[in-house]
Amino acid sequence: MKQRPLYEERTGWAWWVHPLILLTLVAAVIPMTEFAKGNVGNGPGAMPFWAAALSFLVGVGIPGGVYSLMGQLRTRITGEHIDVRWGYLELIKKRIPLQDVEKVEPVTYSPLAEFGGWGIRVGRNKKKAWTVRGNRALRLDLKDGTRFYLGSDKPERMLQWLTSAVRRSDT
Repeated sequence: MKQRPLYEERTGWAWWVHPLILLTLVAAVIPMTEFAKGNVGNGPGAMPFWAAALSFLVGVGIPGGVYSLMGQLRTRITGEHIDVRWGYLELIKKRIPLQDVEKVEPVTYSPLAEFGGWGIRVGRNKKKAWTVRGNRALRLDLKDGTRFYLGSDKPERMLQWLTSAVRRSDT
């Protein structure tokens, strides 16, 4: 039975990441303008059809794929677990049972220094991070010794809901 979340948070990329990714759409614009001019085909000076198709696929495929697989971090807290999903398609996911969590605290940290950046990261000493932007996270100390940094714009709010979920599961 699917449990309804007590709390849900979506964290998206920083504003400046979107224009960088969308710049790849330029690769799709080139063949579209050549099609409009009638310059795609086998004639002299024409863009070969395969080059136009490849350029269009790269220009649309790369931003579409990046957004679908990595565009956001979605966190759901239920009475039994923390469910973390990556991207709009939510193909990459992790479920952390509340019973595996030993300690929780909101932290400010350095993603570049500790993990080499944002994303799904593994650091030294059993440290892991799932972050999309910023330097705020909810740090979960798990019973197996792992420190899991869960990126959030509002880790204090997430902590309140997590504490509430643990209380509910104890009763």
